Amino acid sequence: MKLIFLFLLAIILLSLSGQSLSGVYKQVDEQGNVTYSNVQTRDAEQIDLPPLVVVPSVDSAGAENRIRQRRENKVIKKQRQEIEQQISEETLVLENLKAEFKDGNPDRLGSERNYQRYLDRVDRLKKEIGFREANLQALQRQLNELPTTK
Repeated sequence: MKLIFLFLLAIILLSLSGQSLSGVYKQVDEQGNVTYSNVQTRDAEQIDLPPLVVVPSVDSAGAENRIRQRRENKVIKKQRQEIEQQISEETLVLENLKAEFKDGNPDRLGSERNYQRYLDRVDRLKKEIGFREANLQALQRQLNELPTTK
């Protein structure tokens, strides 16, 4: 008896599953409402759907490492840009100082009637040029010490 019951149950389930896989139907009622169903009704027409596209899963084994590496690269690039900006500003200031210094023979200003004021300014310019060159070298070392990004 149990065997016959299981056999009938299997036949019913198979027939129902076959009906549910039979297709998709579109029906438009009197008000113009469109409904889609997997059950065929009197006014429904079967529609052919394009096949499903199955995209394989992505290997996420090293995803955390790749994300961490991208973040580190972003920080390094930002640091590199900031240092390069500082180098360009420092280079511009140094060029202006060297232009004013004129190889140790700068023009005397009208306010420098006293020769000692002129010598003080020349000395100040020389020290400032040395200071700016040292800054440029330090910035260049800092830039060279940054790791390269991948």
